[in-house]
Amino acid sequence: MQMRQIILFILIVLPLRIFGQDTIPVLHTEAVTETLFPPDSINRVENETTVLSDSSVQRDLSVFAPVASSIDTTQRINFWTITPQTGEMIPAIPDTMLTDYFNRTNADGLGVSVAYLGNLGLPMESRVFFEREDRSEFLFFDPFWAYAKRPDKFQFINTKVPYTNISYQTAGSRQSKEERLQALLSVNFGKKLNVGVDVDYLYARGVYNSQAAKHTDWVLFSNYIADRHRLHLFINPSAYSNAENGGLDNDNWISHPDQLDSRPTQPREYGTRFGNTWNYNKGSRYFLNYRYNLGFERDSTFIPVSSIIYTFDYTEKSHRFYTEDTTRVNAFYQHADFLNPLRDNKLTNDSTSYRSLGNTFALSLREGFSNWAKFDLTAFVTQEFRRFTMMGTALDSIKTATDTTIVFPSHEKNLNTLYIGGELAKRTGKILRYHAYGRLGLAGYNAGDLHLSGNIETRIPFLKDTASVTAKAYFKSLSPTFYENNYISRYLKWENNFEKVGKTYMGGEINIPQTKTKFGVGVENLTNYIYFDKDGYPKQYSDNIQIIAATLQQNFRLSALNWDNQLVYQTSSNQDIIPLPDLCIYSNLYIQFKIAQVLTIQMGINAHYWTKYKSPTYEPSTQQFKLQDEVEVGNYPLINGYVNAHLKQTRFFIEYYNLGPMFITPSNYFSMPHYPVNPPGIRMGLSVDWNN
Repeated sequence: MQMRQIILFILIVLPLRIFGQDTIPVLHTEAVTETLFPPDSINRVENETTVLSDSSVQRDLSVFAPVASSIDTTQRINFWTITPQTGEMIPAIPDTMLTDYFNRTNADGLGVSVAYLGNLGLPMESRVFFEREDRSEFLFFDPFWAYAKRPDKFQFINTKVPYTNISYQTAGSRQSKEERLQALLSVNFGKKLNVGVDVDYLYARGVYNSQAAKHTDWVLFSNYIADRHRLHLFINPSAYSNAENGGLDNDNWISHPDQLDSRPTQPREYGTRFGNTWNYNKGSRYFLNYRYNLGFERDSTFIPVSSIIYTFDYTEKSHRFYTEDTTRVNAFYQHADFLNPLRDNKLTNDSTSYRSLGNTFALSLREGFSNWAKFDLTAFVTQEFRRFTMMGTALDSIKTATDTTIVFPSHEKNLNTLYIGGELAKRTGKILRYHAYGRLGLAGYNAGDLHLSGNIETRIPFLKDTASVTAKAYFKSLSPTFYENNYISRYLKWENNFEKVGKTYMGGEINIPQTKTKFGVGVENLTNYIYFDKDGYPKQYSDNIQIIAATLQQNFRLSALNWDNQLVYQTSSNQDIIPLPDLCIYSNLYIQFKIAQVLTIQMGINAHYWTKYKSPTYEPSTQQFKLQDEVEVGNYPLINGYVNAHLKQTRFFIEYYNLGPMFITPSNYFSMPHYPVNPPGIRMGLSVDWNN
């Protein structure tokens, strides 16, 4: 145990010293420390059987999964997530699968089809509309949805033995090297108390000019699970830094190099719209959920009847946009300047910050304590305080002639909101399970906001197995976020008074394990939809927009030959406001075999494909995705060849990324307008577990 901790310390700390020269400068006004970064899911391995599970198995359980009201301490390791307000425990399956392991380490593999800036760690947006979440109160972090850790997405652990996972991946040459180190250590002190740390460091220098990304994220987590007391703790300091270049200044660098007079030998030398420009996003989150169970003893077993619940949630975040290439950045923004002319504008250094404090109190009646208690029933009240700080433009004071200091105090805005709500859930049962949720803004900024959602699942016999049928629906009436209404910086400024956004969704899904088939359909109607226009400003569209989508996941097996497929067909009734590709496909063809009965090999080729559409492009200063109507992106497959392997407690892969340019011309491997993905190259990855 002591030796493992020493090894873990070395693996975490040493790479911070040897990862090479950092091309992202630290601002002296607000230092961005070198911390560590999160994946959406941690690569963990419990045993060989789990690792080799079929890729069609769900990697996390839905809200219909049985409630883990008590942990089965006979199991070596248990994983679960919690609901954000009430801390209900939902059993989860960790990402331990061999199939597609190499793909899940790429930005492209973080969804069926993902649009991003071409380098690992940079902002991204799903091309599948129903995979997008509502904008958060601090929208600058939203483009990092696949990396950011949240207490409701994080997997807590209870383990009989110390559990450790180390994962590492790398790609590129010395100058363009892409590296990511992940480390997880979890230890139980007795059956009830678990303490762990989750560390993730990503540093991708970027193949193209001014495109580096560095993420650092720590999570200190703990849980205490007893009959009457249950506690979850989540502490997460994070920092995401990335260079900005505005995209290539000429797409022909990639698609038609023969039309250029000369072409540099290195992609880093391709022309970009600007350089020496960076975005810094820092944040910390402190989350604690405590539940006290009331109940009785039956046959020496504690039966919970009801619960008193308290949740503390504090968040602070900041955003800074900084450039030393002021001349070209000024030209990019058409020389706009909304700050007071007396301010020192030699270098652009825009900033804003956000703080939030939430307290939730809840009462819950537990499912299953008697024959008539067929469901969970929970009521809660949440008080949330928010403070937003933006750059001030009003002059506060100016000193005498001998002291030319000019003071511009920050502009602060405080918003309070009181919510009430409830949940009704039946999470056990072989035939019928359901979950309903409701929340109403009672007072404050979000007064009148309404969120109603529900889903119901039933299971039916099918082909000597059981198929599940799920129906889902929600209705939302949401106030615009503060930053959708208000923002000021050097290049962008707006003051809006948007109406509430309305969202109504209905859909369903059929899952047939026997045929490895999953099929779903959904339709959503949006009113007063808020989007970012071609100039990067938020606008509201008052009429209705409908989104319709159908999804199909179909896997095939024939002896050693495997073919896994995911397909999404979607349509938007207003492509000018919500442009979407009609079709998004992910396909993976491979053979699987064993060597000496211990080494499992998967060897194959995969591809991401989407039809052409006028994809949103990227706004560097706010890190949002805005409309454009000049360039179409798509109809070009991103193809990768790979060898994926598992040996005892180790997974590893080697991948040749982006094979297309070898036989497809022109080479239009753009993920977004003016932002190509990385050119062909080798990637490698390794994930090792210790659980003894």
